[in-house]
Amino acid sequence: MNQSLLVHLRPSLTLTWLLVIAHGVIAILLSLLTLTLGIKSTVAVILLCSFIFYVRKDALLLSRNAVVKIELFGKSECHLTARSGSRKVCQILEETFVSSHLTVMILRPRTKFLPITVVILPDNVNSEEFRQLRIWLRWRYTFDKKVLNREGHE
Repeated sequence: MNQSLLVHLRPSLTLTWLLVIAHGVIAILLSLLTLTLGIKSTVAVILLCSFIFYVRKDALLLSRNAVVKIELFGKSECHLTARSGSRKVCQILEETFVSSHLTVMILRPRTKFLPITVVILPDNVNSEEFRQLRIWLRWRYTFDKKVLNREGHE
């Protein structure tokens, strides 16, 4: 089957606010802990770096390696296009999560060991593309996996 699905990602205000809230709660909890000022400062710097990294990469798509386009193919394969223009061929892993309001794609690039995570919310894709993506991930991937298991491939 040569069918594919192309999904264009755009910045997500919802994910930005979720990251602001999550990092803010952790910062408040950190301030309440009875730790030395040096430890609190170190953790605060790490927390700030985490916030900047994830907002730039996943929420606002400003980072060079931010995923801006996903093209899905049969047999759990996809191509990712980064903001820099670089492309990666990836395998969609079983840990991928799909719901009506959140999709978290866990992908393993062919050239790397560590997986890539792509967070997709309704406000960072076209509504029709989001619907098609969820259907593709729920049914097409499940169908291809069952067919491969029946044929003795894993």
